[in-house]
Parts: sequence; C-alpha cells; structure tokens
Amino acid sequence: MISLLKTLILSAMIGLPYGCFAQDFNGIKEMVARRLPFLKEHIVFQILKGESNETFILSTKGDKIIVQANSPSAASEGVTYYLNYYCHMSLSHCGNNIRPLKKIIRLRKPIKISTPFKYRYALNYCTYSYSYPFYTWEDFERELDWMALNGINLMLAPVGTEIVWQETLLKLGFSKEDVSEFIPGPAYTAWWLMGNLEGWGGPMSQEMIEDRYQLQLKILKRMKELGIKPVLQGFPGIVPSFFKSRYPSAQVVSQGLWGAFQRPDILLPGNDFFDKVAKEYYGCVKKFFGDDFQFFGGDLFHEGGNSQGVDLSKTARLVQQKMLEFFPQAKWVLQGWNNNPKPLLLSGLDKEHVLLINLSGEIAASWENSDEFGKTPWIWGSVNHFGGKTDMGGQLPVLINEPHRAYKKSAGHLLQGIGILPEGILSNPVVYDFALKTAWYKDTPDLDTLTRNYILYRYGKWSKDLYEAWKLLYSSVFGEFNIKGEGTFESIYCARPSLHVTSVSTWGPKRMQYDPKMLERALLFFRKAANDFLKSETYKYDLIDLARQVMANYGRVAYKKVIDAYNDKNKKELSAQSQRFIDLILLQDRLLQTDSHFLLGNWLKQAASYGSTDTDRKLSLLNARMQITYWGPNDSTTRVHDYANKEWAGLLKDYYAPRWKTFFERLQARLSSDKVETVDFFAMERKWALKTNAYPTEASGNYIEMVDHVIATTLTK
Repeated sequence: MISLLKTLILSAMIGLPYGCFAQDFNGIKEMVARRLPFLKEHIVFQILKGESNETFILSTKGDKIIVQANSPSAASEGVTYYLNYYCHMSLSHCGNNIRPLKKIIRLRKPIKISTPFKYRYALNYCTYSYSYPFYTWEDFERELDWMALNGINLMLAPVGTEIVWQETLLKLGFSKEDVSEFIPGPAYTAWWLMGNLEGWGGPMSQEMIEDRYQLQLKILKRMKELGIKPVLQGFPGIVPSFFKSRYPSAQVVSQGLWGAFQRPDILLPGNDFFDKVAKEYYGCVKKFFGDDFQFFGGDLFHEGGNSQGVDLSKTARLVQQKMLEFFPQAKWVLQGWNNNPKPLLLSGLDKEHVLLINLSGEIAASWENSDEFGKTPWIWGSVNHFGGKTDMGGQLPVLINEPHRAYKKSAGHLLQGIGILPEGILSNPVVYDFALKTAWYKDTPDLDTLTRNYILYRYGKWSKDLYEAWKLLYSSVFGEFNIKGEGTFESIYCARPSLHVTSVSTWGPKRMQYDPKMLERALLFFRKAANDFLKSETYKYDLIDLARQVMANYGRVAYKKVIDAYNDKNKKELSAQSQRFIDLILLQDRLLQTDSHFLLGNWLKQAASYGSTDTDRKLSLLNARMQITYWGPNDSTTRVHDYANKEWAGLLKDYYAPRWKTFFERLQARLSSDKVETVDFFAMERKWALKTNAYPTEASGNYIEMVDHVIATTLTK
C-alpha cells in the first residue's frame, strides 16, 4: 500500500480549491498550448466581472485574440467559438480538422455569449467502461481538454474508487481475498459502482488499483486547472454481498440478481453499522483525494434493485445526512432513469443538496409527469447511445430544442443544466457538438444554421454537396424519432444468428425509425464531394461511417432473402443468399480497414498494454474481448451478449462472419434432415474471447474505392 505520507503529498498536488476559478486562466492557457499551439501566442485571457451567468466576450486587437470570461469554462468556450466560427476548425473523437493558422482572423466587433445553464455535465458511468476502461493519462489528458473546449464544467470522475473501497474493507476486517471478490475488472467498473454486479472481470491486482489511484490524482488536478468540478463516488449503502457473513446483525437488504450477476447488497442507514462503514469510506476519500469536493454519485436500488419493506424516504434522508456530515457542502448526484429514483426516495431529501441527472431527457414525460422529479434540481440529459456501439444516430432536433423548452417550463429554474450521457462517446461527433452548443444559446438554435456552420468547421470549407447530404441526415438518422429512448439502430451483422432477428442486443431497437433510402441518397452526395476533401480526416471518417451504416441497413434486406429462401425450402437460393450475406459482412470489414477509428486492433492493443504487470495486461485483454462479445457472465443463458457489439474490421471477419456461416450451414442441413444439432453460439463466443491474437492497428486500403464498392453493391439493388 502507498504510505500515508506519500498519499497526502499526492493528494495535495491536486491543486487549488474548486471555488477559486475566476481568478486563474493558467490551466486554459496550457490547454490551448497543448491542443492549439498556433494560437497560444495570440490569445489573451482577461477576467470579466459583473455578469450573473457564465459569459465570454470575444474580440481582437492587432494580432491578439481577447477572451474576457468569468470562469475557465466560459474562457474555453470562447476559444472554441473563435476556432469554429472564424478559423473553421474543430476537434472531435472522430477526426480533427486542425491546421496552422497563417494569420489571426479579426472580428469586426466584439461578440458576447452567455449561457443560462449553470451546469454543462458530462458522462455516464458506462462511458468509463465502454470508452475509457484502458485509458492512460495521455488519453485522459486529451479527453479532459476536449471536455473543457466544449464547455463542460461538471463531470463524473469515478476512476480510483477501487483504492477507497479496498482500504475501507480492510479497515472493516475483511481480507484481501474479499476485496478481490468485490472489485471487478477494468472494463466492468461502471456496473459495480451502480450496484449491479461485483467481482466480474477481476480480480484487479494491487498494482492496478494503485495505478488507477495515481491516474485519478492526475485527472482531478487537471480538472481543477480546467474549471471542471468532479463527481466522485459517494456511499449510498452499497456493500459486498458477503457483508452480512462477517456482520450477521447488520441491517442488510439483499439485492438479488442483475440479469445473471450477483448484485452487491444495501446496508440500511440509521445504525452503528452504517455509521461505521460511512466513516471509514468518507475518511478514505479524504485521505486519498482530499476534502474539497461537492458532488458525490451513488444510486440506491438501481435498475430493479430490491427495496421491498424499505422506508425509502427515511433511508435516502439518512444516507444524505451522513454524506453531509463528512462533506457539508455536498450535493448527492442521482441518476434519473426509467423508474429510478422512486418519488418516495426523493421526497425524503434536502433538495438543496441534490442534483438529479435526467438520463432520458428526450422522453419529456420523465420530467413533466413527475413535477420535475418532485421539485428536485435537475439536469437535462440524454443517453442517446448504448453499449458503445458503432451505429450512426442521434435526435438532433430534440437535443437542441428540449433543454430550452424544459428550461422555460421549469418552476423556479429547477432545471440547472444540460448533460451528455452516452454509454460510449467514440462515435457520432455531431451529437455531442450540437448538444453542448445549444447550452450557449438563450433559446433553441436553428438546426439548419447549426448544420451549415458545422460543415465549415468540421471539414474546413463549404460544400453544397455535403450540405445536401447533411439535410438528408438530420431529417432521418439524426432526426426526431417517433419512439424515444431506444437508441441507434444496430447492424444485423453483429446479431447472434437466428430465424427471427429483430434487435441485435436484447434491449436494442426493434424497428428502424427512418427511411434508409435517405441515407443512400446522402451517401451519393457525400461521395460526390470527395475530390475537394481527400486530405480531410473528418470527411474520411464521416464518409466511411455513412457507407458503413448504409451497408448495415442493407443487411436487413439481405437477411430477409436468406430467411425467405429457407422458408421456401429452396436449397439453391438459400446457398446463394447465404453467401451473399457473408460477402456483405466481409465487404464491411474491408471498408472499415481503411480508417483507424474502426479497427478492432486498437481496442485490443490498448487493453493488452493496460497495467504494469503481465497478469494485469492479460486480464485487461480478456476484459476487452469479453465485453464486446458475450459480455458476461460465463453462462450460456446470459442476455447481455452482443450488447456492446461493434462493427470493427477484424471483428466482423473473425467473429461475426463465422457465427453466421455456421448458422447458414445448419439451415442448409435442416432442409435435408430433421436431426441437425443446434449451434452452441456461446461456446463459439467464449472460445474467441479467450484468444490472445493481435489485429492490425494501422489502416490499409483505399477508402474511396471501398466506398464505391459499397455503393455498387447496395444502392443498385
């Protein structure tokens, strides 16, 4: 274990108190130097006073860009405003449009921008498992800079909670073996923190626990420099399922199973046992991270937890009171999701010390029909994307309009912010761009105007063809859906084969909510613009992604032809259509080989390099391969399989295609015999997950040629 002295020194390095923002823009200056070095000698930051809302004023003088702001977040937003609207450049998770600036572009007059939203919040617990599980400091440094540049000032930050729980359990008399059974592997910490599972994907070694702690210290220090407040993990009463075996008289409520996983239990408050655990837990938070924190996450009875016989109002009130005992300024950050939290639970809370993150903001009834969650301060957010999948989609009209409509209707402005809450953040860059930009408008921005500007700063220059393509996209795959909250439409290539595939993952969308022909037309417009954007990595990514989605949609047509041939008992046609379907998967694989964002090899390489020991790296690689395939547990009845499916080069060819090929062979055999064994897909999936072979990490092939092949294969049929 790290010595107390070293711990205190490292904790002290985190920096200034979180309240000391407006006086110091050094962190923003350093961020500009890291990400936009061509601007670092030209930007001057000045403190802006006299504004009630976060505000920046942008102007130029000579070769200087003057950013006046009253917070680091507003200052960062001012930088992005200049970068986007004057330089026509941008940064994203899916390609950058950045180039040296030959001369400073001057403003004709100062521009003043304010936000009515106090908080701009980021992240879902799942983001840390689907996008960040194997991130190094270099990765997080880039991610935090992106957050700052997009105006984020409140962000979930649970990395390093493992060391808090380890020390807490050891102080309570549990063994290191007990700790290993409780803490999961790095790709599954999200569901551990939400009280859904324990131990799966572990054990996490002592070296990894301490490495993640050191990483969190760097994250927290940088967040303070950038003006981003962290949401740490609090103690709502979640304890190991074996807690009662050591403390038989403790008031513990068993939470049963989450799917096929054993949930941790809930220790009820208002007694010496709860007080003792809370004291140790919050004491460890202070020991390892310091005491200058305001926001703490942690949900009770999340996603079907057992609250039978529990006085929810009293329980929540006592949990909150104990949190405030150790952190008097604390706000308990709760997830609003489906029926969580229940109204009775919220009724017992001191609302001045609560902030509810509404994960389903696009489903208006979730806040309108609940009297704004029982008059609880809240943030409008949308999960938008599930499982870190690669599917294209996002309801842009809803994302830019609903927060403003809700803000106007909110009683006393209980609505305090806007949030992005994707389970995976490494796709659909336009969604996060627009969702966060709308926060800096006093009213709903015009979608078409946003799109026109987006084309300029996404690709660097105007294109009529790209504009025509984007009009089709924001009217279809990025338009408003009739059925809200289901997420993006998944690729059938990634489905576990059957005769009746509807959704790919168990809880995925059952129907397409837009006309796929509109995407095909958009693809033709995108391809038409190629000669003007051949050197653009953002154009390349978007063209490939659009071609991928067109191919994925066409897969449903090809699948139906296979099933029709089987039902017609036409062996020749079944053979031809089955091969046709496999050829489509392999074509998709070759298309995605041409861009590094779609390579399985990068995910596996990241995992295989994660950790300081061979044991850690092997564990991380297994975590990575399990999560994107059968997920877990080692049980053939699992319903979580393919929840985190990915259309990635390598995975399509070596994992999805063999599953479908085996299935088609069985169908062919059934037409000749009634005695054909059922395919054990779980055995196939588990076998692949246990492999350790590497995949390419560099793109290869000509992406324009591959897109043309996609067009010839799908659009002419």
